[in-house]
Amino acid sequence: MKKIIYYILCAFVAMFTSCDDSLLEIQNENTLSTGVFWKTEADIESGVIAVYGMFYRQGTWTRNIYTQMHGMADEGVSYAGWTELNEYSKFIFTDYNFFEVNTKIWEEHYIAIYRANQVLDNIDNVTFADETHKQDLIGQTKFLRAFYYFYMTALWDNVPLVLKTSSAADKPTQSTADEVLTQIETDLKDAITLLPAARSSADYGRPTKGAAYGLLAKTYAQHHQWEDAKSCLEWLVDGEGKSYYDLVPNWADNFSNYTENNKESLYEIQFSLMNRVGFDQTDNAFDPDAQLGTQIEVNASPAGTGWNNIEARPWLVDYFKREQTTEGKYDVRLFYTLWYNGAAADFPEYPTQLIYGTPWKSEWGSRVFIKKYSTDVIPVYYWNDNNFRSLRYADMLLLYAETLNELNAAPTPKAIECVNRVRNRVKLPNIESSTYYNGAQITSNQDAFREHLKIERGLELALECVRWIDLKRWGIDDEATLNELKSRDDDFNNFIIGKSIRMPIPQSEVDNNPNLKQNDQY
Repeated sequence: MKKIIYYILCAFVAMFTSCDDSLLEIQNENTLSTGVFWKTEADIESGVIAVYGMFYRQGTWTRNIYTQMHGMADEGVSYAGWTELNEYSKFIFTDYNFFEVNTKIWEEHYIAIYRANQVLDNIDNVTFADETHKQDLIGQTKFLRAFYYFYMTALWDNVPLVLKTSSAADKPTQSTADEVLTQIETDLKDAITLLPAARSSADYGRPTKGAAYGLLAKTYAQHHQWEDAKSCLEWLVDGEGKSYYDLVPNWADNFSNYTENNKESLYEIQFSLMNRVGFDQTDNAFDPDAQLGTQIEVNASPAGTGWNNIEARPWLVDYFKREQTTEGKYDVRLFYTLWYNGAAADFPEYPTQLIYGTPWKSEWGSRVFIKKYSTDVIPVYYWNDNNFRSLRYADMLLLYAETLNELNAAPTPKAIECVNRVRNRVKLPNIESSTYYNGAQITSNQDAFREHLKIERGLELALECVRWIDLKRWGIDDEATLNELKSRDDDFNNFIIGKSIRMPIPQSEVDNNPNLKQNDQY
């Protein structure tokens, strides 16, 4: 058919001139091809923005990743009415192609990586007026590619490492978790040399040198490369980073949409209600009316106010209440992290115990709901404009303490100091003066300090998509550890050592790619 049209067109044109093949090369004005797009500095900038745009997808930071990361850890549980969604957080993976979690998270992370690769493959072919701007964009893109791979590794371990613009016919080879972590480290080391130490308020959503150091420290820790992690954390805690980062006095400011991008934040995913779209609005990075919010609040709110896809485990309340502050009160982190029956009695100094605009209902009994990242919008809207703090300085302090402990035969004064900074901010006593924990043993014994850090991190960073990553780093590879987790979270009765530490790869990907092997025991 194309040849027939060609000959007709040539015959018509021949009445006036010789036929020219270029007459058939007509640019589709409704879409741009790669052959005509990557030409200008503005094109590259748009390409980088498209990588950020993947934050606003249900398989990334709009909704589903919270359910999965909290649910697989011992801090969360799903009673969702959607069976597969409920089971996926319980290590029950009946459908390896379950779209809402497994396939969607996989696909949308790889779309983000594809977009990052396009930028990196084309940026050197474009002339920039400002070379510094070019290098900054390369640094941003490498940080973002590392960021997306970091969470893919946390969920699946063994994923294809794609570092060039791919095509539909490609069949990438599978990499081990160690290989992926090594590439993440390479990207982040490059990013550190290219990114600025600080940003203006107009660019808070773009990573800085400190963000790259923070994510690199976490990656090294997952890799158990403690000396390398120490170097990153030294920059943040004892070096130049001290000029940019610190704990904020009010712990709750880390989770309020009124106090975003504060001094404690190394990196935040920026959310907005600029476009108050409906639930079914297509999330498209190039749509000027696309949603720019997160569903973290409606996803976690109780049934009747939201979807109740994920809630908290009650042991968190018990652990928070083990110690009282130096003022004889309960830890304020409990009030701002969780909503439970009895909160009004535990915190009488606060004027209201409403959350999501709802008083406590007797039928909820001993259930515990997630309060962290809730807002004062009533009723709960589909979208939330509360930035997600992906990298926080308190995380760095506790990770520094862990790193120093792994490198020394006993806790060092610096390691103890880092823990106490986090505790003192919420008016808990120094760990050596704790009225509940054996501070003398904790501060003098490497194993005791390591075990106690698991509690400190569990409380400070609860329900921030950190706990599952921590559990993987500490290891769930023996019956004693597994039994301890079962005592807090009976979902771990479904956990199989050597299997459940990672999710199954979507079976459709395995079937379509002979270079992919399904994860062990699936």
